Parts: sequence; C-alpha cells; structure tokens
Amino acid sequence: MLEVISIPTFNDNYVWLIKNTENNHCCIVDPGQSGPVLEVINKQNLILDAILITHHHYDHIDGINNIITASEHPVNIYSSIEMDVNAPLTLVSENSQLSLLNNSLILTVMATPGHKREHVVYHNQTMLFSGDTLFSGGCGRILDGNATELFSSLQRIKALNENIQVYPAHEYTQANLMFCYAVEPQNSNLKKHIELTAKLRQQGLPTVPNSLKNEKEINVFLRTDEITVSMAMEHKLLDILTSEQAVFTALRAWKDHF
Repeated sequence: MLEVISIPTFNDNYVWLIKNTENNHCCIVDPGQSGPVLEVINKQNLILDAILITHHHYDHIDGINNIITASEHPVNIYSSIEMDVNAPLTLVSENSQLSLLNNSLILTVMATPGHKREHVVYHNQTMLFSGDTLFSGGCGRILDGNATELFSSLQRIKALNENIQVYPAHEYTQANLMFCYAVEPQNSNLKKHIELTAKLRQQGLPTVPNSLKNEKEINVFLRTDEITVSMAMEHKLLDILTSEQAVFTALRAWKDHF
C-alpha cells in the first residue's frame, strides 16, 4: 500500500514522500531542504530509493546531495536536465515511464514548460506531482517559459483523470483563492473551498492535495472556457478576448500584480 506524506520546508514548500507501507521503501519529490526530509526518513526507518525533480530552482533541489550522503542505500535521481549530483542520474522526458518502489509505483512523465522550460510533472491515475506548474487555486509564474506554453501545459493536465489528487510544491492556496474570488465572486464551489481552506490553515494543516475535479471547479486558470471568467477579464481590460489563450494570458498578468 502507498502512503503520501507532506514534509513542510522553508516557509511554504512541500516535499512529497511516497512510501510503500509494506517494506518501508520510499521516494521523494523536490527536496529543497535536507533536514526535514531526513528527520522523517530516520524517524520512520525508511529506505530511500529515488528522488524526483520537477524543475531546478534552489527550493526544489538544494537538499539533494545532503540526502544522498546520509543515505545508506543507493538513490536514483530523475531529472529532465543534467545535474551535478553524487548519485546515478536518469534523464526523463515526455512520456517517460518510471517504475519505482519495487514496481508498486508507476509514474508517467509529462513535459509542462511555462514556469520553467525544463519543468515536468509525474502522474498516474491517482496522483499528480505538479511542482510549480499547477497549484491549488493557481499556477506558476512565467519565468523562462511563456504564456502559450503554460496554458498548453495546464490544458493537458486538465484533461487527465479528474479523480487524480494534485500534490503541488507550495502552500499558496489561500492567496490563490483570494485571486480566484476577485475573478469569480459568485462561484459557490469557490466560496465553500475558501471556507474549508481557512479552517485547515487555522489548524496548521496542509490545504493540499486537492482533486483535479475540484480544481476545475475553483481554479480560474483551469476555467478559461467559462463565460464568467472571460467576461470578468473583458470587463477589467475593457476589451474583447477572442480565445481561451488570451483569457489565460490576461489572468496570469493580473495575478502577477494582484
């Protein structure tokens, strides 16, 4: 049986640890810090098999070498670009298939440029490790990618099984939902999720994962086909937007200065 554990790092990052409860082997996604990760691994007597990287910002990779050094067992690294790490590195790309944790975890790689050109996500029919491409209620900033790429990446994610649980790399949900509310104040699903999120944070609990189904109901960046979203952006810009791509680009620009 697989269990996914959230490990908070920095101010608002999550490292995701996927554990096979039958043999205590595990893998982790985007370890920007080593200390909190090693604390969980040691406390639960886990055997680390692999580290998966979505993209190469410091808060996703800086813990790797310390974790490798502390491990008593071989650790494989999966990355979309070359990295200077003290462990075997496997380069992944679109549609790469990863067989992890003694074949108990099979993940597919999807290339999702936009936030960063090398960004990838890892998914199967039940879970999606979305890095900084898709957040709950939001999406990544455009850095060395562009709006066309990020929109396309999100549309591809949107087409996945809606029962997938989305595991993003940051706890940005409350701020993201306030932006969504500014765009769609009459969205009843959004209002309910804002209330739920507030209760979770008051208890010090993570707001993620969230189902892709729910994200499609509340996340305006996945709702560019909704008339309420396009009309809100046209009202703000005092202009006609002729495509979902244009609506998305306008949303992303607004969020950058929200």
